[in-house]
Amino acid sequence: MKTSSILLIVNTLLLVVIWVFTGIKYVGLPEIIPTHFDFHGNVDGESGKETIWALPCIAAFIHLLFVGIKDPNSPLLNVPQSFRNEKTLKLYLFSLELPVMVLFLDIIVESIRIAEGRQKELSGAVFFILGGILVVIGTGLIKSFRESKIKSND
Repeated sequence: MKTSSILLIVNTLLLVVIWVFTGIKYVGLPEIIPTHFDFHGNVDGESGKETIWALPCIAAFIHLLFVGIKDPNSPLLNVPQSFRNEKTLKLYLFSLELPVMVLFLDIIVESIRIAEGRQKELSGAVFFILGGILVVIGTGLIKSFRESKIKSND
């Protein structure tokens, strides 16, 4: 099984977990829940509990967008030329999607725990997950810079 297929399965399972977890916890949430956090993880914005559905909707949109990209040569894609084949593009997109799905799941879980009074602020896990996203993006940028350098030398 290809790595991109495994990542697609994992990302899809994470999306299902996001929706199921949110659905299970929704009924027990207080009417006002935390929806925004400052840099230190402290709550600095609250809204009605129905806003908890925003992140699962955004996660689903991203997942469908990444799965739906069929043309690796689309001018809308800002990826290195060597990523412009279906195999490499899917691997890059699904690798980028993985930490994004984990980030959404973590924020939902921690927001619900804060709303339930079981936690006071977001943990530092968010920064590690953001680091994972930066690693994937950085890999793409480095590859792109190398390609442009090789191309300019030719």
